[in-house]
Amino acid sequence: MTDKKRGQCVEGIDQTILTGFHDTLKSDVNQVQILTELATKFTPKKVNTMKLADAYYELDLTGRAIRVRECGTYLEFKVTEEKSKLSRANFCKDRLCPMCNWRRSLKIYGQVSQIMNVVEKTGLKFIFLTLTVRNCKGAELPITVDKLLQGWRYLYNQNKEFKKIAKGTIRTLEVTRNKKTGEYHPHLHVIIAVKSDYFSNGYISQIKWSKLWQDACDLEYRPIVDVRRITEKEDTGIIGAVAEISKYAVKDSDYLEGEKDEVKANVSHLLYALTRRHLCSFTGIFGDVRRSLNLDDVEDGNLVNVNNELRQDIAIMIVRYHWKSGVYVQI
Repeated sequence: MTDKKRGQCVEGIDQTILTGFHDTLKSDVNQVQILTELATKFTPKKVNTMKLADAYYELDLTGRAIRVRECGTYLEFKVTEEKSKLSRANFCKDRLCPMCNWRRSLKIYGQVSQIMNVVEKTGLKFIFLTLTVRNCKGAELPITVDKLLQGWRYLYNQNKEFKKIAKGTIRTLEVTRNKKTGEYHPHLHVIIAVKSDYFSNGYISQIKWSKLWQDACDLEYRPIVDVRRITEKEDTGIIGAVAEISKYAVKDSDYLEGEKDEVKANVSHLLYALTRRHLCSFTGIFGDVRRSLNLDDVEDGNLVNVNNELRQDIAIMIVRYHWKSGVYVQI
């Protein structure tokens, strides 16, 4: 590596920065792609990990704060003749870490896409279900998430109507926050594989789904449930459903923006609500296919290889970056 390349850093997607690198890297488009990815993806997430670490320090969670602060401080990319890809990194896997949540989302997307490609060939049909409960205050979030997940377990394991039609499910948990009211909205996204004749034999209406979910969660009110058929159309197709179910469990913009005390409270509420919860699960035919593909754990597994590629491309160059003074610097 030449001295000229040492000390390069990426602060943002400023065109001037990328143009400045062009003279040095114009012979290697893949390296320019790395710089763009650092500027648009890694850097914003890394900045937010520092904010989360500060909140953990404020909560006297020193060990967790140190792990999050160190997350993503080292990135190594393999550059081949065809592409560049992340090959090594130090990710912390903290449940609220913005960097790791982004990587988990990519991993879930990659795995669900592979699984759906296989299951789709069996002739089964698919529906997309969103299960909700009423919004809650931060102090009520842990018990509300418990109620949500307990309701799901009851629906899946004990409800006869559900068991009759479901041949497999993919379930993810998402928590959003209303910045005006400060309330949280935990909900489940579910892809359900059903028999090919489901829409003419055994079909469950939206009103019926709402009643089933009310009973499963033992609610005094009728909850809002959204159910839609996954079709071959672009706007309601499998790609859209996969993208929806692969969303972040919680968006860092929902809890890391605002005054210090507000951020501290948000982090505390979400941490205790999401710790030791299964954010994503695969059952039935989806679980069987996932095991047959030998896919890694989406929550605690490898967050470097998020596309589940098995091939080992021969690298013509290894490029390493270290986080220093608020920017990624090539080393």
